[in-house]
Parts: sequence; structure tokens; C-alpha cells
Amino acid sequence: MTTDIEAKEVTIGKLFSPDFMFEIPIYQRPLSWESDNFDQLFEDIFDAMNGNQSQYFLGSIVLQKDEKEKNKNYLVDGQQRICALAILMGVIRDFTNNEKLRRSLSSCLYQEEDEFKGFPSDMRIVPWEDLRDVFKEYVYRTGGTDQFMKDFEQKIRPKDTQDPRYHLYEAISIFREKLEERLQEAGQLEKFATYLLKQVYLVYIRTGTITSAFRLFNVLNTRGLPLNTSDLLKSENIGVIKNESIRSNYARIWRDIENNIGRKALEDVIAFIRTIQLKEKARLGIYEEYRKMIFEKEVLKKGREFIDYLKEICDIYANKILEPETLQSHREQNEYRNIVVLLRKYVPFSDWEPPLIAFYHRFKKDEHLLDFVKKLEKKIITEWMAGFSFTERVTSLNRIIKLIETENEPEAVVDKLLSYKGGEYPRQRRTRMLDFSDKERIESIVMDRLDNNQFYSLHGGRLARYVLLRIDMKYWDLENFPGYPGAVTIEHVLPQTPAENSEWVSTFTEKERMEWTNRLGNLVLLSGRKNSKAQNYDFDKKKAVYFKERSTPFRITHWVEQQNKWTPVELKERNQKLINDIKQLLLDY
Repeated sequence: MTTDIEAKEVTIGKLFSPDFMFEIPIYQRPLSWESDNFDQLFEDIFDAMNGNQSQYFLGSIVLQKDEKEKNKNYLVDGQQRICALAILMGVIRDFTNNEKLRRSLSSCLYQEEDEFKGFPSDMRIVPWEDLRDVFKEYVYRTGGTDQFMKDFEQKIRPKDTQDPRYHLYEAISIFREKLEERLQEAGQLEKFATYLLKQVYLVYIRTGTITSAFRLFNVLNTRGLPLNTSDLLKSENIGVIKNESIRSNYARIWRDIENNIGRKALEDVIAFIRTIQLKEKARLGIYEEYRKMIFEKEVLKKGREFIDYLKEICDIYANKILEPETLQSHREQNEYRNIVVLLRKYVPFSDWEPPLIAFYHRFKKDEHLLDFVKKLEKKIITEWMAGFSFTERVTSLNRIIKLIETENEPEAVVDKLLSYKGGEYPRQRRTRMLDFSDKERIESIVMDRLDNNQFYSLHGGRLARYVLLRIDMKYWDLENFPGYPGAVTIEHVLPQTPAENSEWVSTFTEKERMEWTNRLGNLVLLSGRKNSKAQNYDFDKKKAVYFKERSTPFRITHWVEQQNKWTPVELKERNQKLINDIKQLLLDY
């Protein structure tokens, strides 16, 4: 067996040809990309095509060669991306009326037997074991993605939003929506498919042993990667400073930034600066956008000007987001700090951070910072509940940066934050916009999530954690609020799987358990890890043994501890109380 490493750039069309057959090893995590990932994949390729880029680079994948079959490869890294591309091809195949395109994409996905060339019939990608039959039935078969959407509710019925079949549903839904919105004009679908197959590239890095493959994976996915965006920008900006003494001084400034916030945070800030300066979704790689959109157009000048600006933004990031502080009263300081900490910890995206940085950088005042972040919170949480895609969310938050640049006073930004429309966007960039003046519509969006009987699992459980913590914070004296250090878990009062002889089965009917177990009102916050045995205790024992030991920081859990019983009456009362609490936070503007 050879251990030689082979690296080569290939088109997507070449990758999905008889030269390559793939299998996802059993140890790989299942299909776990979500709507945002699929949305971003499509939009990035679409933007590259619309921008007339001759090539679009989609990153690298790591392969391990099979010992026996020449063209077979195990996907050690890149399986989410490769499977997403396969699903996209399946959706295009079932969307097009062009028979030649349909046949071409079908051959990309499923290799038909050719006895003369020695090709067996097989799936181009043999996916995870739990998805093999699903992919064969719905992704690789012509008409399958359409049938999947019909079968999803009635036949497939995934158990929750983390089920790989649910992520397949997200992928097909997003890609179908994109084709309908972006590629309806005559010839556009064929143009997109041609661009995808001929002008989108990947680099595969292939080795013969699993040890070598994992070593490559680790190098490419840790800080061991030799040159990231910050390394390239550091070299480029320090290199243009001619005076040796000044150059050495700015090299120290850059090193101090890295030491202060860390290399990973510096990468984030560099991306945030790109967003603040360009106020639109990235179309190229971050480094390429700096070169072509920022430095070539002198939005910022290379060298001292850029490094001075970078330090200024990094200081804001460190002091207002990483370790959030304000010069307001102690109560306001506590409220600001804890809202920012909750957003950073429990909201699964950071797109709200550039507007906050831009606001402070523009006005350099703490006076209105709390008011700004509370309005910003209402916007991002409501749009999160509304199911905004990555593109919709970024477009919406970039409007705030435009508003910040147009106003001379921070009060005006705060007043207009929820109503600002930010001008018109080109047709292909048009996205959904919530009208916050229509409180009836906003309340409908909020209630659709808050009163959902599967609230616990929405957005992978992250929304429930944020909402519960934000409600709990409301019941503290913020003058002395300590925050929420350590691990926080969510516990069901009425257990998810009560024992057949427990009081829960006699107190709640099966229908009531199905309807109320995962609702907001049945959820409490606890410190530390869950105790799987204690989760099914009867109510009194649960309070005495479980809640009292571990729920001390949480006021909304104390309320449950004070109840003498837990029946549908108490559960419904608490559900309505918590809904009213979060509605007050989100709808009071």
C-alpha cells in the first residue's frame, strides 16, 4: 500500500464522473448541515456565476484510497459538502425540462453498468448507512426529490430536527426554493448547471493510509494550517511599510492584537471588517475580497492605515463583545453584559456582531449602547424565529450598518433600527424583510414558535435555551445579577419517557403528554449535566433530589419547585406565563 500524497485541482464535473467513486466511512458524523449551510453553498456559486468569475474554488477534501478498487475513495473530510452538491444536482435534475441536462446529472449521481468499460452499477457516493436507502430512493432516482417532499410528512416522519432525514428535507427545500427564485428565466438553469460542473473547483488531497488521511485532516482543520487570512493580510500590510523602524513597530502591534484576542478571534474580526466596509454578503473568499474590493478600491489603504483601523476594531470587539463592558450605571452595565453573553453563547450565528461594532465605532459612546443592543436583540431573535436564511439574515443586518452610516446621532439609529429599509437591492439579492410596525404579524411569528408543541427541539434546542435564559434574567435584580457561569441544561418537568407505573402516566393522558411534554411551559433550567436516572422521578422526588441540588441560579426553576403538584393545569398556567414574559421582551418597542 502506498503512502504517497496526491493533491490535485478538479472540477465538480470531473469529481462526479467514473474516475471517482466515494464512500463515507462509518466513523463520520451523519448528514448535519442545516438550512444556512445549504443556502450559503447555493448563493456562493450563484454569485460567482453572476459575477462572471472564470473559476470558483470550493475548498479542499481529504480522501483515502481503497486498496482494491482503483477509483474508490473514502471521504475523510468534506462529506457534508460533497453530499450537498449531490443533493443540489438531484434537485436540478428533477426541476429541469431539458432531457439532456437531466441525463447528464443522472450520470453524475448514479453510475450505470457498462460491461464494455468495466463500470459496475453503483451510487457515486455511498452515504452513511442510515441514509443509503433514502439516497438511493430519493436522491439518485429521477423524480426522487419531488417524491421525497410528498413523502416527508406522511411516510418519512423524522423524529426531530436533528434527524439526518430532516437535514435532507432542509437541503431539498432550500435548493428547490432557490431554483424557483433565481433560475426561472429561459436558459438560466442550464447556465447554472454548466457553471457548477465546469467552472466550480475543489482540491482533493488523497493518501493511501487512514493514518496519513487523519493527519491531513487535522492539519487542515486546526490552527496548524500554515497560512490563514490573517497571516496573509499581516504579511501584505506590514510588507508595504518601507521604514524599518515603523515596520517593526507595526509588527509588534499586530502581534499584540493576536495575543490580546487570539488568532481565531482575529480571523472573525477580519471578516467583520469586510462586512462593515462592504455591507453585503461575501461573494469571494475573504482574502480575495480584501484584495479586490477593499485594497484595490482604496476603501482602506494597505499598511499603517489598515493596521491602525484593525487595532481600533479589535479593541472594540474585546471590550464590548468578548468582555463586554460599558460606562453606564452598574445595573445597565450588568444588563448589557449579560445580553451580549447570551447572544454569543446561545445564538448559533455571529452576524449581529458587525452592526454592534459599527455602532460603537461610529459614535464612540456608551450612553446608548444598551438601548441599541436591546433593539438589535429583538430584531435578530424575531428573524431567527421567522426562519430567516443565512442570506436573508445577513442582508437584514447589513441594513443596520447602512443606517449607522447615514445617521449623525446614536438616538436616531436606535429609533429607526426596526423600521429602516435600507434602499433597494438588485433583483437577485432581494430578500424577505419583516415589517416591525405590523405588530400583529410579528406577534404571529413569535407565537408560532413559542406555542409550538415541539418548542424544545426547534433550531436544535438552541432557541429554547436562549428563550428560557432570557426570561430568567428578567426576574433578577440586575444591580446584583451574577450572570450564568458554567454549563446550563434544560430539563423536562413532565418526563419525555415516564415509567408506566409512575404518577405521570396517571396524571397526564397519552394525548396530553404528546401535546405538552416539549412545550415551553414544561421546561426548566438546571446547572451542570443531566442525570438520566433522575429525569424520570415523580414530581416530589424530582424537586427534592434533583431540582434543589442543581437549579439554584434560575428564578424560573424556583417557581416550579414551589408548586405542590404538576398537572396539566399548572403546566398550562406556566406555559402562558412564560410566553407572556418573552412576548413582552420581543414586542415592547
